[in-house]
Amino acid sequence: MWFEITLALVLLLVVLLYVYLAYRYRYWLRHGVVYVKPSPILGNLGSLLRMQCTSAHMIQAIYHYPEAEDRPFVGIYLFHRPALLLRDPELIKRILSKDFPKFSNRFSNSDCFGDPLGSLNLFFLKNPYWKEIRLKLTPFFSSGKLKQMFPLVEEVGLNLNEYLLKMPLNGENSFQLELKELCALYTTDVIATVAFGIQANSFKYPNGEFRRNGREIFRFSTRRALNFSVVFFLPHLVPYLGIKVVSPKQTEFLRSTMTRVLEEREKSGIRRHDLIDILIDFKNQTKNQPRQDDLKFEGDLLVAQAAIFFTAGFESTSATMSFALYELAKHSEMQERLRKEVRDVLRQSRGKITQQIIESLEYMQMIIDETLRLYPPLPFLDRECSLPKGQSYSLEPFHSFSIPAGMPVYIPVYAVHMDPKYFPHPHEFQPERFSPERRKLITPYTYMPFGLGPHACIGERFAMLQSKVGLLNFLRNHRVTLADTSVKSIKLDPKALILQSQGGIHLNVIRDPLKY
Repeated sequence: MWFEITLALVLLLVVLLYVYLAYRYRYWLRHGVVYVKPSPILGNLGSLLRMQCTSAHMIQAIYHYPEAEDRPFVGIYLFHRPALLLRDPELIKRILSKDFPKFSNRFSNSDCFGDPLGSLNLFFLKNPYWKEIRLKLTPFFSSGKLKQMFPLVEEVGLNLNEYLLKMPLNGENSFQLELKELCALYTTDVIATVAFGIQANSFKYPNGEFRRNGREIFRFSTRRALNFSVVFFLPHLVPYLGIKVVSPKQTEFLRSTMTRVLEEREKSGIRRHDLIDILIDFKNQTKNQPRQDDLKFEGDLLVAQAAIFFTAGFESTSATMSFALYELAKHSEMQERLRKEVRDVLRQSRGKITQQIIESLEYMQMIIDETLRLYPPLPFLDRECSLPKGQSYSLEPFHSFSIPAGMPVYIPVYAVHMDPKYFPHPHEFQPERFSPERRKLITPYTYMPFGLGPHACIGERFAMLQSKVGLLNFLRNHRVTLADTSVKSIKLDPKALILQSQGGIHLNVIRDPLKY
C-alpha cells in the first residue's frame, strides 16, 4: 500500500517536472527568438558541467549555432532559466556602454555571508556599491600612480632577469622551464610590492605564502570547476551550496595579511602611494559620513579590494606573458624582431629601463594585443538586466523581444575574437593586426580582452606595464624555442573557467644576451 502511494507520488512529481520543463523550454519559441535546443535538466550547460570542453569552446559553439547565423543574438538555457548570448557588435556596444546603467551588474555572484572576500570585491560587487568603490579605486591606476609604481615593477623585473641568469645550463647553453609558473613568480612579487609594500621574494621562495596561496586560488580541481560554473551560470544557488570563490584557507591568509598591513600603515603614517594608502584614505573619508545602508567601508570590504587586485593581477598577467612566450617560440622571426626592438631601446638608453621606454615598445604592444586576442583571460562577460522588477529592455530594431529584469546576458569574448568575419585566419598568430595602421580597421566592440564600457577591467594599463617589463627582462638575455615536451598547439584546461593551458607551458630557454 505504502509502496504504491510512494510510487504514485514519484510518478506525479516526474510528470509535473516534465510539464514544467517542457513549458520553460518553449520560452524562446513563444517569443520568436532563435535558440539552441536544450538538453533535459541541464539546458545548454551539459558539455561544460561534464567538462567535455572549456567554457570558451562551449560558448563558441553556441555563438556559431547554424540557425543563429547573421542573427544579433541567440537564446540559451541555464538549466531551465532563459538567457541571451549576444552576437552583434552594435548590440554588444549597447549593453556594455551605451545603455550600461540598465546592465550595470554582473549576473555572476558569490555569497556575501559565507564568502566576503569573493562577494565584496570590485569584480562581483553590485550597484550602487560597485560604482562608489570603483570611483574610489580609480586614482590608483592614474598616470601619476603608474609613474610612481614603475621603479617597484622594474626592480622585480630585474630580479626576474637575475633569476634566469642563475639557472644552470646544459651543453646547448639552455635549460627548460614551465613558463606559466615562472611568470607567476614574477607577477606575484610585483603585486605584493606595488599594492601592499611586501617583499614576497617568490624567486627565492617559490612556495612562500603569497605564491602558495595564489596558486591554490586558481588550481581548478573537478569540484572547484563545478563551483565556478555555478558562480557564473547559477549564482542564485551559491548560498545554498556553500560555494566560495575564495576558500576559507585563502580567505584567512588574505584577511590576516591585509589587515596587518593596513594596521601597521595607519600606525606609522608612512605613505607609499600604493593600494594600501588608497584603502586607508577610503576608510577615513567614509568613516564619519552618515549612510542609509548598512555597508561599512572597513574590514572585509577593504580586504576584498586588496584580494581581487592580488588574485586578478598576478594570474591574468602571468597567463598572458606565458602564452606570448609560447607563440614567440613558435614564430622565431617575430621573436627576433621583438628582441631587436628591445636591443635598440636598451642601446639608446645605455641599458637603463624607464617607463617612457616601456611605453615606446610598439611591436611588443602588438605581440601582447594579439596574444590577448587568442587567449583572453576571461572568455566571456556576463551581465544582468538591472531594471526594476516588472520593467524590460527593448531590443528594437534588432528584434521585437524585450529583455525582462533579471535576465542574464552573455558576451562571447573568445568567440568574437576567433570569428573570421572580424579577424581573418583567426587561429593564426598575426601581431600585424594591431599595427597602428591596421588597428583602426578593427570593428569596434569585437576586441575586448579587458572588457569594455564602465565595467571594463580597472587595472588594464597596469597589466600592460607589468607584462612589458616582464617580457623585456626575459628577452634581454634569453630567447625561447619549443622543447621536446612542448605541445604543438595549446590545449586549454576544461576544468578552468578562465583560460589556462592544460599541463602548463614547457619551453626551451636559450642564454643569448643582447649586445647593446
